[in-house]
Amino acid sequence: MAEKQEFKVLFRRRWPQYIGAISACMGGFSLGCGIGWSAPCVELLKEEHMYDISAIALIAAIFPLGAACGLPIVPFLIDKIGRKWLMLSLIPAFILGWVFIIIGVSVFALLVVGRFLTGACGGMFCVIVPMYSAEISEKQIRGTLGIFFQLLLVIGILYAYCCGYARNVVTTTGLCLVGPILFVIMMIFMPESPMFYMVKRNEEAAKRSMRFFRGPDYEEIDDELAIFKEQVEKSALQQVTFGAFMKKAVLKTLGIAYGLMFAQQFSGINAIIFYSETIFKLTGVDLDPLMQMVVFAVVQVIACLIAAALIDQVGRKVLLVVSFTVMCICLIGLAVFFIIKESNPPLADTLYWLPLLCACLYILSFCLGAGPIPWAYMGEIFPTKLKGTASTSAALFNWILAFIVTVSFSSVVDAVGIAPVFFFFALICALSVIFVIFLLVETKGKTFTEIQREFGTFEIEE
Repeated sequence: MAEKQEFKVLFRRRWPQYIGAISACMGGFSLGCGIGWSAPCVELLKEEHMYDISAIALIAAIFPLGAACGLPIVPFLIDKIGRKWLMLSLIPAFILGWVFIIIGVSVFALLVVGRFLTGACGGMFCVIVPMYSAEISEKQIRGTLGIFFQLLLVIGILYAYCCGYARNVVTTTGLCLVGPILFVIMMIFMPESPMFYMVKRNEEAAKRSMRFFRGPDYEEIDDELAIFKEQVEKSALQQVTFGAFMKKAVLKTLGIAYGLMFAQQFSGINAIIFYSETIFKLTGVDLDPLMQMVVFAVVQVIACLIAAALIDQVGRKVLLVVSFTVMCICLIGLAVFFIIKESNPPLADTLYWLPLLCACLYILSFCLGAGPIPWAYMGEIFPTKLKGTASTSAALFNWILAFIVTVSFSSVVDAVGIAPVFFFFALICALSVIFVIFLLVETKGKTFTEIQREFGTFEIEE
């Protein structure tokens, strides 16, 4: 009974943090709509508007390229106008991008510009949202709120897939406008991050923001703000210079962030999605390609919900180790199946269930750790003064890798076959397990100051 009462008290105090994180993560939902748009609309563009393969490839590749190009703006603005208002300032361009796509269905140049714009805005959300979510949350639930970004992203992908059943590019695109509109409606009522106010030396505004997110009865606001103040004052001694990033402790945090982003993009998720239709056909499941994508998206949503429930209980390292281990096993299973399919088709026919099982377990495992945790972790580990630039560089690295994988995957498969590609991704997952075990610093239940002290970045002075 006492535990139930304590849960009610905690939930009543923490619900503004959940609402604030969900509001910001509607930016992730908007990004998910942009990612998911391709699956239903690319085929319609080929069928109805006669775009050739090269045009379709450009439409697909321009989105991650836009994300990479938009990111360098973030470090210059995030500590000047704030997390909240920087996110809100992206919405007009986001909406304009969708409008260009609607108008440009029959005008290829406008369509490309629209995809570029939506990619650029979505890419910037990848940096700002995890930072905002981390800064408004208590250390006990920071991991859960960090997972919300990936959760809303995959819900956005699922929503875009479902919109594809309109079987019309203009209608599907128009429905995707819901994302940025909902973001504005929800985010406009949220306070700015208390950390940003402390950076601006506005302690009264920081206290009001903290009071909103912690509730009127929270007794430790002054203690939390004192920790923020200490962190900001220490950070003020740092200069955002090339030399600051060359210090051993900062290089370590960057190396871990870059390593996680590399592991995420080269863990094989794009290969599984790309081969989903083949996998379903091999299993004998008669679903149209779009419904196959819907099934995979539902699996991703379920996995993200599980990750959100577990991350602050078992920690980041455990989830990542489990995630990459299961993904590695699934990729090996898929590679072996495709080898058997080439060398012994009758035996492959008896294993018809294996590829779908491996694919579903893979996607479940990806969204349990490898998908959401790199973004959540990125919002936790960098020192305050360097956070904008460091987070942006890690996100930029991620989107550049996404662009490389998008444009090269088909060519590599044509050259060497799908089985060696799956084996390569399995090797990356195996190496990622070692990377996580020996190099990752656990951040569960720690304040930002404790995390920075563990990395050694708190003591850095210029």
